[in-house]
Amino acid sequence: MPAFQAESGMPYWIDLTTSDVRKSSHFYSELLGWEVAEVSDGYRIARVQGLPVAGFVQRPEEDNQPDTWVTYFLSGDIAGECERVVELGGRVLVAPTEVHLGQMAILVDTAGAMFGLIQPGGEDSFIAAGEPGTPVWHELTCVTAYDKACEFYPALFEWMTSTLEGEGFNYTTALVDGAAFAGIFDAKGQFPPQVPSFWQTYLGVLDIDAAVARVPELGGEVIREPWDSEFGRMSIIADSTGATVTLCEVDEPVEEGSESDPLEGIDLEGLL
Repeated sequence: MPAFQAESGMPYWIDLTTSDVRKSSHFYSELLGWEVAEVSDGYRIARVQGLPVAGFVQRPEEDNQPDTWVTYFLSGDIAGECERVVELGGRVLVAPTEVHLGQMAILVDTAGAMFGLIQPGGEDSFIAAGEPGTPVWHELTCVTAYDKACEFYPALFEWMTSTLEGEGFNYTTALVDGAAFAGIFDAKGQFPPQVPSFWQTYLGVLDIDAAVARVPELGGEVIREPWDSEFGRMSIIADSTGATVTLCEVDEPVEEGSESDPLEGIDLEGLL
């Protein structure tokens, strides 16, 4: 499987904070073909063709929050960026901590969405993405404070952005070398007010209909049946412990072209 090298400020890693690590591991292993193995203190890493793609973290029993996926961004100075988050109006939930992958921190942005920072322990920052079994898109759904989020992330990560505006539709895309790697969606009025803004990851599958058919068999729930978009067929599901994720049908990789720009030329309005 090809891989590309991430740059600071790009989505780099995803962790599932789950109430049942074994149950979650089984679900995604069967659905996406992930090979999951414990690496330290109950922390498990999922791999596709040998390349790491995601982690599983046991949620403490006293934590009454729902199971959820957390998006981590690559950091070159995790302590400095945590300080910068506070300066920009965000919050630090978990200060930089040494873990198996390096240093990781969990924060909250100015729209109320939780996200993470990761500074890998080694020099390499290669990741697998844009293919079946891997993340293919990362998106911040802003239930509130869309404008604040659009100011926060470029200030924190020095993102170049492009904004698409229309009647009832606002979407900002983060770019590197002209290629899109993440989006910020203005979802005001589309969720109950008590729902906080959230980052979500789109996971690639080769056959969306076949994948969705397996979800109930594995103990999950289909929240939205597959629909067609400009980026392919998609479906929103809840896994076997209730964490939500979007599946997106993608083709097998081709050797030609750049692995780092799987979404170039996509009509972002068609993602919704």
